[in-house]
Amino acid sequence: MHDVRSTPKDRRSTARRAVALLVTGFAIVACGGNANYPDRPDVTTAQAAWCDALAKSEGPGGAWDRMTECRTASPTASAAYIRVMTKCYFERVEEAKASGDPAAADRALLLSECNDKALVDLPMSGPGVDEVIDARCNRATRCEKVEFAECKAAMKRLEPAQQAMFTTRYNASALHDIASCLGGGCGDNEEQAQADCYKGAEDKLLWFP
Repeated sequence: MHDVRSTPKDRRSTARRAVALLVTGFAIVACGGNANYPDRPDVTTAQAAWCDALAKSEGPGGAWDRMTECRTASPTASAAYIRVMTKCYFERVEEAKASGDPAAADRALLLSECNDKALVDLPMSGPGVDEVIDARCNRATRCEKVEFAECKAAMKRLEPAQQAMFTTRYNASALHDIASCLGGGCGDNEEQAQADCYKGAEDKLLWFP
């Protein structure tokens, strides 16, 4: 019996396989790492309550054929935002029905009023907030030549409702997508470019039939 010694060619082949496995491992982590956001269970619970309120408001006799569609929807709102909106919006809907004034039940008007209330009531921090603030300030540094620390300080000086509009109104998944968009190229109109990064999340804040 004799020793089998590895040749330089064997060692290079082994090294290549090791690198390939390492890269594959990083790819798996990268693909799966953003899937399990810490606020997801809370968002799901808040969404279920929103759907129950919708069913009560719109479904005859408690029966509503859109419940599954509602509960499996993926709103971009944070759990805190959904909870405030659920309480405010459906209280206003019932008040409007009781008043007998069709104009009082205008959905856009009620949502606008409740949104203003929610922004004031939302917490200052939450999952994904640091990521999106860093993304905003990195973009400001890159595209507008604003010092990163100065940008962070300016964000903290905003009124709570203004901060919430850019941060805690959205859930962690939505904030991650917004941060990714903000990491893109600079625009000729930076204000509009940044607003565009929020548009998709803005359009899907709450689910309606």
